[in-house]
Amino acid sequence: MSGDPVPATATPGIDWPALPHAAGATMLAMQWQLERSQWWSREQIAEQQFRQLRQIAAHAVSEVPYYRDALRRTGLRASEITPDSLRRWPILQTSVARSAADQLYAARYPREHGALLETRTSGSTGMPLRIFQTDVSAFYVHALMVRDHLLHGRDLSLKFAITLGRTQHAFQPSWDLVNAMFETGPSVSLGASVGIDRQLEWILAEKPAYLHAHAANLRALVLRSREVGVAPEGMRQLISQGGTLPPDLRTLARDLWRAAVADTYSCEEFGMLASQCPDHEHYLVNAENVHIEVLREDGTPCASGETGRVVVTGLHNFAMPLIRYDIGDYAEVGAPCPAGRGLPVLNRILGRSRGILWDPTGRRTFPAIPADVWLEVAPIRQFQVVQRTLEELDVRYVMERELSAYERLAISGTLQERFGYRFDFSFIRVDSVAREPGGKFEDFVSLLPEAS
Repeated sequence: MSGDPVPATATPGIDWPALPHAAGATMLAMQWQLERSQWWSREQIAEQQFRQLRQIAAHAVSEVPYYRDALRRTGLRASEITPDSLRRWPILQTSVARSAADQLYAARYPREHGALLETRTSGSTGMPLRIFQTDVSAFYVHALMVRDHLLHGRDLSLKFAITLGRTQHAFQPSWDLVNAMFETGPSVSLGASVGIDRQLEWILAEKPAYLHAHAANLRALVLRSREVGVAPEGMRQLISQGGTLPPDLRTLARDLWRAAVADTYSCEEFGMLASQCPDHEHYLVNAENVHIEVLREDGTPCASGETGRVVVTGLHNFAMPLIRYDIGDYAEVGAPCPAGRGLPVLNRILGRSRGILWDPTGRRTFPAIPADVWLEVAPIRQFQVVQRTLEELDVRYVMERELSAYERLAISGTLQERFGYRFDFSFIRVDSVAREPGGKFEDFVSLLPEAS
């Protein structure tokens, strides 16, 4: 398929112009809006965001017990919320959301929003949170997934592969959600739980043009491919989600698989929060579905180039409104997109608080650990650094043998240089490095109380 994707028809005898069924027509209409709204000015986008935010805030105050109680002492009226006054709305911490989950469900929501759907967070940092959403809020999530495909100009006629979670091997003749609107090629899926070798074998056999997986899993696949001396044919793009993008993944993918990387930023509570810009490596916030604040420690908004905590307000989930919800991530605010899109920009997604490395001087950093840190020293298959105390780090590694004293010294020296402090390292050889419940893998994890 060349040029624009071809809309799918649902009317016998009519191929072009297509007459899609109702669901496809609705999604096409939404894509028409999303194509245009991304080019609005930042002021116009903010104006429409707060128009919608006032709607869901008024509903939350009326129908959600948690917000009725939390707002009594603020004197804030939902119908008068502005970017400035929103800061008086109390921030909802994830720990509070889990403990008070029953108070976050709406007693009623508009019946036109459809049925209730339930998902759960991975629970990687504590008890999983049950998330309820409506057909309408799920529609917005799906629409922005489709926009990501269109934004990056993916050829929908080619094969799409997914390796996430625990899904068993499956084949579909279409790209699932996209099929309601456009003619597509097939899609295949395989759970990441089967291991890297099985995934690589599967990818080599399937020969997809696009591969969607967790970022660290993609890097492990590319590195294993280099180790065994094989590369998949026809791979165009790796679509990454979950965790911080490894600093060397773009170069590895380009050099070894001749593939580009398009990163995404998502979570279970809201779906895709941001997509990588097709013209740059920064992220465009999906402002049509979420309002994102990046805040300093004192609660004031970060300026361009500053890093802060990510606080999210969903704009369409009337079953379980999450307003000013601290998702536990850190991100760096970006300047306006040079390509002219008015969507808010994030330069980098730095990950969760347990991804912060602390040293005894009080300095905090988000460590980046390129694969060459260990591959230039020894044939390590998997590698993870865990901070146990302010001065002690465990290095967990998967390898056929124990590291030699020289190899440990070499890796320790490199890590000390990268981390900017002479930490004490303990090397622990393991059979495998555990993934999070959601299937993600982290190169660095802090166990300090500050990271909880």
